[in-house]
Formats: sequence, structure tokens, C-alpha cells
Amino acid sequence: MVKLFMAEDDSLLVHIYEKKFKASGYEIDFAMDGEEAISKLKNMEIKPALVLLDGQMPRKSGFEVLQEMKNDEELKNVPVIFLTNMYEEDNEKKGLALGVASYLIKSQYIPSEIVTKVKEVCEKYNIK
Repeated sequence: MVKLFMAEDDSLLVHIYEKKFKASGYEIDFAMDGEEAISKLKNMEIKPALVLLDGQMPRKSGFEVLQEMKNDEELKNVPVIFLTNMYEEDNEKKGLALGVASYLIKSQYIPSEIVTKVKEVCEKYNIK
């Protein structure tokens, strides 16, 4: 079973994504803010195969979490999908420059389409 991690501060979305990912055969863990996300990621014995990051979260933004991941030897190669409502071309360029596998605008996808995008990234990175 593929292990995912998601940082998302909207508890309703967390509930929806948890159901969708589990129904699709994924194991998933969550953090409700950026500080909790980086703490959980660094302390996980078995790192997730893929991380989904919200761009705007309390305590640390998705960009700050992503930067910390890229500076951590155990996390720097974990693929990241940036899942946000922050659409500005500069933000997308910044995310891509930091090495995100995909930059998605939440409002343009329903949760089942996000699951499909995760499957595509998993295939691209040969995650099974």
C-alpha cells in the first residue's frame, strides 16, 4: 500500500480526501498546519512515498515546508504535489523551481480527480 502524507488546514477537505484516498487503496496521514507537517515528516520512521502540500497554512506555508523538505536528506527526494488555491504564475514557477512534481489549483479539481493526479505522479515516479 502506498503511503501518502497531506498537509491541509481545512478539516472538511481532510475528511473528504481521507475517504477518497483510502477507498483508492492509499494509506494517508495528515497535518493541519505547516509546522505540524514538517515535524511529522521529519519524525516518521517510514517516510511517505508522496506528499501533498497546501500552499496557505497556519504557522508555515506550503513553500516553507517544501523548502525544509528539500534541505532534509531523508525528505528531499520525496515527490510533492502542491495543491493550493494560490494561483499566480510566480507561485507556480516558484513551486516548479523548488522541484514539485505537480502544481494543482484546488478549485479546478474535484477530490476524485486529485486521486487520479496522485496515481499519475506515482506512475511517473514508479511508486508502488
